[in-house]
Amino acid sequence: MKTTNVIVVVLAMAVVLLHGAEAVLYIVGDDLGWAIPPGGAATYAAWAAEHSFVVNDELEFDFAVGEQDLALVTKDDYDSCNTADPLLLFQEAVTLQFIASDTFYFTSTLAGHCTKGQKIAIYIGAALPPSPSPVPSPTPCPSASSADDALTAKFVSHKIMAKGN
Repeated sequence: MKTTNVIVVVLAMAVVLLHGAEAVLYIVGDDLGWAIPPGGAATYAAWAAEHSFVVNDELEFDFAVGEQDLALVTKDDYDSCNTADPLLLFQEAVTLQFIASDTFYFTSTLAGHCTKGQKIAIYIGAALPPSPSPVPSPTPCPSASSADDALTAKFVSHKIMAKGN
């Protein structure tokens, strides 16, 4: 993992704290899901451009275990399709809830998938005005070292349960 790009992921307690926040759930790629897109990288770029994501929104990356994966990478690695050292790697479908404004870069680490267009840059904008009952801010991960104290959590992940469970 690249030490200059450490991302502190909030523990399960943050999920509880954020539960009351208004959020929109997006399925990345809609019916296509997370796969090699037939139209290349323009497919996911167009999909992202059709939406305005804000803090607390959730993005579901839906794919079959073993057929795809999902990697969070740096912008440089995204641009060059370098998947050798992802910041985070998910081996099964996942829903990510974004709790900070930033641009996030995702791709697949499977051979050839990124170069065939299975990558997406997602900009998460500032939160909408607070709802009538404000939600407490999440606290930093208690295991963070003093060097990481200035970092804030960027997103939390939720495992997707198989349909029918």
